[in-house]
Amino acid sequence: MHALRKLAQEVDKTHKGLGRLIAMNILAAKARRCILNIAPAGCGKSTATDAVHKALRGKSYKYTSLTLAGLRNIQRDLTGYGGHLIIDDLGAEKSLWARTSTITVLASIVHTGYVYKITQSYVIEITNFQGSAAVNIQPVLMNSLVQDEDWVAVVRDKTLRYYHLYRPIVPQSQPPNVKVDWGESTADVQLKVKKGKMWYQLLSYGLVQWSYARCLEHIPAMLKACAALDGRLKVETPDYHTLAWLMKPMALERYIIKCYGMESGRIFLNDVYCLLVEIATHKTPTLETVAEDYKVSPETIERVANENSEWFWIKQNSPKKLMPTDYTKQILKIAGVTI
Repeated sequence: MHALRKLAQEVDKTHKGLGRLIAMNILAAKARRCILNIAPAGCGKSTATDAVHKALRGKSYKYTSLTLAGLRNIQRDLTGYGGHLIIDDLGAEKSLWARTSTITVLASIVHTGYVYKITQSYVIEITNFQGSAAVNIQPVLMNSLVQDEDWVAVVRDKTLRYYHLYRPIVPQSQPPNVKVDWGESTADVQLKVKKGKMWYQLLSYGLVQWSYARCLEHIPAMLKACAALDGRLKVETPDYHTLAWLMKPMALERYIIKCYGMESGRIFLNDVYCLLVEIATHKTPTLETVAEDYKVSPETIERVANENSEWFWIKQNSPKKLMPTDYTKQILKIAGVTI
């Protein structure tokens, strides 16, 4: 079994549903990518990144929040830095500008290795950055992010968006004890792209989020990281299969961002995404269960479901239940969820 699959399997024994999220974050750190972990409150984002932070054993910095002003204060520490940055909650920043600018700068610094930004109050200059970053973000904030012009200019092509779809049914007080062998250096891993079925499957997932040119950067980097974490210096078939398995939730983006123009007019379907999390977690939850998870009334859940009838329907039993349409079942299957 591939090391990343084994890691996910071990995590799911104690923290069901967090295995793939943690494995993907470990992979992003190894591949030196910027990953956005998207999930509603209470779904385990902080627990997952706490586990990653602990597993990296001093190779990461973890912040409750991070703004441009904060980056200015640590710019010397990040110059030449090769570790992993974790921002626990983007929603801790109340300013929309602060949220989008933080993600934009992190995406740029991870992708290019440097940032030189002049604001009205200060200058930020970070060079030779060789690390990675992870940002936890609630879906309610995604709508403002996808509507910002920096989404197309910077964020979309330079970050991985992982859509976590599970809510812990039995919450744990402590993060899972994740042990990671950091493995070989990715610089030493050999990759000869096999342009067969598995390569085109990875490409199909990647093209949901990135341009073709960026796919040719991100996918090989992650394949090399897969091999390195599995203790090998050559990319082999299990790495293609493992990466495809990890990328499946990323394919959800095609269906939950609605576009009305080529580079503008985007809307993130926040209500749909939140209800998809309930379906993935509970299969056919009662309206009372969903209402309790989001602290709203069952009538609100029924109204939202009726407004999104392409995705959901209400089973009028006692108690009433939230049900997925055939279309929703197909989308969740694409995202790696079987219901």
